[in-house]
Amino acid sequence: MAEKLGISQPSYIRYESGTSEPTLENLTKIANILDVSVDYLLGRKEY
Repeated sequence: MAEKLGISQPSYIRYESGTSEPTLENLTKIANILDVSVDYLLGRKEY
């Protein structure tokens, strides 16, 4: 995932551990990669 986002592995690990938050751009990229909405990633909409 880090490679697809164009960031380092440690940066992505910080996203997963909750010690850092992705930029809006990277949040959008993650949603597109996973084929879900940004709202879903933020826990605002259930599927």
